[in-house]
Amino acid sequence: MDDTIDYLNEVKYSKQRLLVLFMITFFIIAFWQQAADTLSQKILYAGLLLTALGIVSLIHYFFILRYPDKIAALRKTFLLLLDLAILTFLIALFEKEGLYLFPLYIIINMQTGLYFGMQYFYISLITTSVSWIVLLFYSPYWAEHFDIVAVFAVTTYLISLLYLNYIIKAYEVMDTLSEQLSIVSEDAYHDSLTGLANRKTYTEELKNAFKEKSFFALIFIDLNKFKTINDTHGHDIGDEVLKEVARRLLSQLNEEDFLARFGGDEFAIISRKKKVFLPKLIEKLEGAVIGYHTVDGKSLHIELSIGISLYPDDTKMSALLGKYADIAMYAAKKREDAYHVFYKDISADKHPDDIV
Repeated sequence: MDDTIDYLNEVKYSKQRLLVLFMITFFIIAFWQQAADTLSQKILYAGLLLTALGIVSLIHYFFILRYPDKIAALRKTFLLLLDLAILTFLIALFEKEGLYLFPLYIIINMQTGLYFGMQYFYISLITTSVSWIVLLFYSPYWAEHFDIVAVFAVTTYLISLLYLNYIIKAYEVMDTLSEQLSIVSEDAYHDSLTGLANRKTYTEELKNAFKEKSFFALIFIDLNKFKTINDTHGHDIGDEVLKEVARRLLSQLNEEDFLARFGGDEFAIISRKKKVFLPKLIEKLEGAVIGYHTVDGKSLHIELSIGISLYPDDTKMSALLGKYADIAMYAAKKREDAYHVFYKDISADKHPDDIV
């Protein structure tokens, strides 16, 4: 199941649990004032214990909101074991009156399975069984009334097993939704033709690069005379060319580099390589792409133009860095002796149209 859906289920469970817990606590405290002396002290203990549990639960709730990815399995297991331990203690404390608390075992099992997953459903059933054994061995009252414990044990297992089918179907639905969300997410952040990141993802990556405040290069790439390929051989061949170019560009990059397709025949690379290695990277990109490609049985000559701007050397502003890379790429198209231009090499007193 998708981590996002899993997390939202945990938050929903925690909110519902907090509400029920505080309602029970206030009810017990209100009932305590009218109870007989013998029962009054037990109710007071229970109220204090549930209040403490409520505080712990509130801390747990804020923890999962603040740190959604931290120790998820541990915090779920802790909450489950804590609930069952306190429920068992209260049943032992109230003895005869604890009979009314036994149905909570069923509720905890079912809610845990629905919101936390199947593995926690099984953990809950096993822990519940241990709780009943503890009652029989350490509570004189429930040891004497073991038949009641046995009846509730059978009832809990039967209802849980009947509910199991519902939980399985619910998780099948969630898995289907997760797959659909993954497809939507993939479409939203990736180019459907080449599988590369799209402009939206590029924008986010560029923001992250600026936040890091470390050197990086912004590289704009445009295929030369791509329109001629489309007009001469058709858009199907043009699409195959774009996929081949994307594959070749990607083959020259590593984990320090990010590649995106803007649309059409335009690509962008964000490279965090050290400045000294950039000329070698540009040389590899040109060597991988420039030349003849056999696409769908046709031999096509492909060239490209590359413009490079540097952070923070050229500018510290994201809008200007993209503009400078674009200007450098436009200058590269005007040149006949090279396929790439660094923005820093463009004379400040000349317009790109004047560069030959």
